[in-house]
Amino acid sequence: MNKQENIEEIVELLVVRAAPDKQQQLRKTLSTYSAEELALVKHAIISRAKSKVAEDELIRIQAEIAVEQELFRLSREPQRKAEAERQEKQDRATFNDAAKTLRSFGTTDANFNLIRQTLGPGFSVYQIQEMLAANGAALSGPSQQEQDNWTRQDIKAHNTALLNADIPTLRKLVREAGARGQTPPPQDETQRVRAAENQDRTYPPLPDEIRIAGREELIDAAYIRRCPKEVLRALIQRFGAPQIDEALRPRSPQTSPLW
Repeated sequence: MNKQENIEEIVELLVVRAAPDKQQQLRKTLSTYSAEELALVKHAIISRAKSKVAEDELIRIQAEIAVEQELFRLSREPQRKAEAERQEKQDRATFNDAAKTLRSFGTTDANFNLIRQTLGPGFSVYQIQEMLAANGAALSGPSQQEQDNWTRQDIKAHNTALLNADIPTLRKLVREAGARGQTPPPQDETQRVRAAENQDRTYPPLPDEIRIAGREELIDAAYIRRCPKEVLRALIQRFGAPQIDEALRPRSPQTSPLW
């Protein structure tokens, strides 16, 4: 290919890229260029075309990566959602445990959300206690119903512990109660606790005397301390642990020595 043919090829390459109504004017303009100038123009066009191809390829690759990432996210979504639900359930249990343990705030959704926003998921009872001590977060207090529920749970746990305790443990509890010199709580508090307990079960009043094993027994502190384990459990089941506890209180260690 001679020089003239090379020049014509470059001109045609440049002209064909122009709009039809601009081609004739462009051809005249290019006819004034030298071979070297035309070669530079051709090189610039080819470089630009290569750059455009590279840019398009980069966009294509980026689009494919974005699609793959979204497909992976969608495939993980059920697992992520299940993990989030399990964590929220665990956090709710920790929150309820902290409310029952600390008893300074209620188990409302607002309190739960505030604690979770402050501490993040996976918090502990200790972290809640530290949060309250550090900044005094404004959590709403427990309702009367929550307080009564906690009281009933305490009573139930206490009754269960007494029913499952062996004789040495029961005697130890009696000695500890005598050593502390327990006094009855204020009357209104006693009535409130009894009302909370009786909401689940109503116990008959504990009589002064009761027939046990064919003989009348005086149900006082001395008898409760010496009676067999089976008899004590039967008394607790029939009359409730609070009444049995009260029967132990009137006598102190000085007037009624323990074993």
